[in-house]
Amino acid sequence: MEGIIGLNKSDCKNCYKCIRNCPVKSIAYRDEQIQILGDECIYCGNCLLVCPQNAKYINSDLPKVKKAIEAGEKLYVSLAPSYIAAFPQTGILKMSAALKQLGFTHVEETAIGAEQVTREYEKLIRKHKMQNIITSACPSINLLIEKNYPLLTSQLAPVVTPVIAHARMIKQIYGVRAKVVFIGPCISKKYECLDPVNGNLLFSALTFDELQNWFQEENVDFSQEDQNSRAMANTLPRYYPAPGGIIKNLNRKERAAYECLSVDGVDRCIEVLDSIQRDKLSGYFLELNACAGGCLGGPILRSMNISFLLSKNVLVRNVKRVNEAPPALTEGVSLQFMRKHRSRTVKRKSIDEKKIREILASTGKTSPEKELNCGCCGYNTCREKAIAVLQGKANINMCIPYMRDLAESMSNTVVENTPTGILMINSQLNIEQYNPAAAKLLNLSEEAVGRPVSSVLSSKDFEKVLNSGKNILNHKQAYHSLGLVLEQTVVLVRNAQTLFVLLKDITQEEKMLEKHRKVTEETAAFAKEVVNKQMRIVQEITNLLGETTCETKVALLQLTKNIVSEKDAENVHKD
Repeated sequence: MEGIIGLNKSDCKNCYKCIRNCPVKSIAYRDEQIQILGDECIYCGNCLLVCPQNAKYINSDLPKVKKAIEAGEKLYVSLAPSYIAAFPQTGILKMSAALKQLGFTHVEETAIGAEQVTREYEKLIRKHKMQNIITSACPSINLLIEKNYPLLTSQLAPVVTPVIAHARMIKQIYGVRAKVVFIGPCISKKYECLDPVNGNLLFSALTFDELQNWFQEENVDFSQEDQNSRAMANTLPRYYPAPGGIIKNLNRKERAAYECLSVDGVDRCIEVLDSIQRDKLSGYFLELNACAGGCLGGPILRSMNISFLLSKNVLVRNVKRVNEAPPALTEGVSLQFMRKHRSRTVKRKSIDEKKIREILASTGKTSPEKELNCGCCGYNTCREKAIAVLQGKANINMCIPYMRDLAESMSNTVVENTPTGILMINSQLNIEQYNPAAAKLLNLSEEAVGRPVSSVLSSKDFEKVLNSGKNILNHKQAYHSLGLVLEQTVVLVRNAQTLFVLLKDITQEEKMLEKHRKVTEETAAFAKEVVNKQMRIVQEITNLLGETTCETKVALLQLTKNIVSEKDAENVHKD
């Protein structure tokens, strides 16, 4: 059942709005994503309407229907009477022609089944055996009672919904192989297609917006009328989509046996059911509809931007249309339209009060006075949220006030204890806040708040960042009047037009660096002097070596010359 409503996970921004607006809290928050719990959902569609990111969508049956048509299967349409609100320029003859252009075999109004449902309600009224009679025409109301008010299932009329009644009638006339496709404004009809209780009566369910898109894709011509179409002899059941429409269909004499009351909107329906269960009320015929405004105010028509008043006006006009075509063969067919309702409540382990208190305490709710019940997490009370945490449907971090206090506490702890000086400067370049480290570093007093920052720190960085919007990071700035050298970071908080300033005292590091620089310079100068001295010694040695070498060369040349001369003399003597 979870497949009826899908989720675009990347679009879900964890705002908890769907949880907040879910009347039965059938949405869990797990792994940083919401998850619709099919076992608890009543498919009212509230979550679709309220989602600001349009992260949810209804899974479409269009591919299934198109595939069946392409395969040559005969599909019979049960068309909700509220069709006239979605397609106000039509009527049953034009809608039948348009749907047959798409490939459907036959088209009838679901109101035909609604007429038989009304007859069953009248039988129950005449028997007068039920404490109260709660209408069973709205599938979401049926699910609401079966899942959340199991003790009231005995007061829920044991009658099928109009579409199930109509589907039985279609199969009775056209054969069991006829495949019935419901088209209407209701998400919970998709649930009825999947509900094993209904067997294979419904092949699929399409919404009006799905049909509208299909019409546009195929460029369907609405000017044609189906001359073979079937209409209704009794058009009063076309009132069913409007609030009070069921009561309007009851025989006036039958109404007197119970006090008839029409209630629309799931919150009001819950209020009525709570009252019946708590106060043991009796003697009511209750027409309950989950959608405010009945089927005319449901999520599909609202998502199509169709107003309730316009919808009601065209519906009334459509009720007054008579003798459009011969009555449908299914109209008036007498069959078995009863059903049994059963409890569908999800079985859960009992929750110990001690554990609830522990969860509350973990978010700072140590007493009833500290339970804000703000509803930011999506739950009406802190206690409900604590129970949801124990049920695995929520987590502690969903408590926004708690997380805000925690973040502020952590931030304050960091700010108060960091050795880095922190200043907050407004758009007028006045000091708004400072931390203890900044007070100590700059010798600030309480009077510093509101004063121009220039009276403390004379720097062009602040104005430059404010005007340019470009942050200055780790800028070394010397403040000689303060005897400080600071590593200064100035960041613009754009949304608030505030400067966030970090001041790191690097005065001692700078002094050490200066001392190191002087030692380095002195060492370099000494080394240079030593080198120069050594070079002078080398030069002197070189000079001495140069003179000696010269004398040696002269002596050797003279000696060689003498030896050569003596050699020549000997040779002459021998000759």
